[in-house]
Amino acid sequence: MISLPLFKRSLFSSWKLLLIFFALIAMYTAVIVYMYDPALAHMLNDYQQALSGFMSAMGMTGAATNLLEFMHIYLYGFIMLVFPAAFTVVLAVRFIVRCNDSGAMACLLATPNSRMKLIVTLAASMLLCITLLLGLATALGIFCGWAMFPGELDIGRYLALNGALLLLHWALCAFIFFAACVFHETKWFYLAGVGLPVLFFLFNMLGNMGGDLAWLRALSLFSLFPGASIVAGTADGLWKLAVLGGVCLLFFPLGALWFKKKDLPL
Repeated sequence: MISLPLFKRSLFSSWKLLLIFFALIAMYTAVIVYMYDPALAHMLNDYQQALSGFMSAMGMTGAATNLLEFMHIYLYGFIMLVFPAAFTVVLAVRFIVRCNDSGAMACLLATPNSRMKLIVTLAASMLLCITLLLGLATALGIFCGWAMFPGELDIGRYLALNGALLLLHWALCAFIFFAACVFHETKWFYLAGVGLPVLFFLFNMLGNMGGDLAWLRALSLFSLFPGASIVAGTADGLWKLAVLGGVCLLFFPLGALWFKKKDLPL
């Protein structure tokens, strides 16, 4: 139930953007894996002590006993959360919000395709793009671990970690997609579709600092990422994955139905 020409056009229009975000993630991934070398890792431990508040807010705390734990601490508290989320926002603006503003949506609706078919196609395009980005990042992480520290990376848990990360970003994508479908004015989309994810991340940062602010983390969608549980090899984070799946199953259909029924400024 998708429009293949629109699906291809959406993917083709976003490949440069995908490469830009992948390049950013690749740079940080390669640097962090390289710094696993004990001769360099002490630098990061010194940063944790000297900038304890900042590093806690970024989720970059804890002692690593293996490469997977090291990557989880220094990549999955900030880089792998923020960059893919920003990529998703740009996709929503490019695929949906800007189409409404420029009048391109009117041209799409003039084709022999239903509203539902068009919006499902755009949702599928967003999901595939974010999946490709994280898939490439995962492959690069495996390659860097193999090239620099052969046999050090637990590939099974690393794949599970990135699978959970993908589900988190699908949930964020669902929320941002819903906002793009509900609001046809750009300012309102940015307020809800961008403002709330930013607020989620701020709550996550403040909660990571602990103390009286620890409860704020419970208000953040990012707190549902069970990275620590996966790295530790425990199953106590499975309920978080179920909640993330529920967010996807709720907001994608709601966004599509809203788009189908709402009045568009064509």
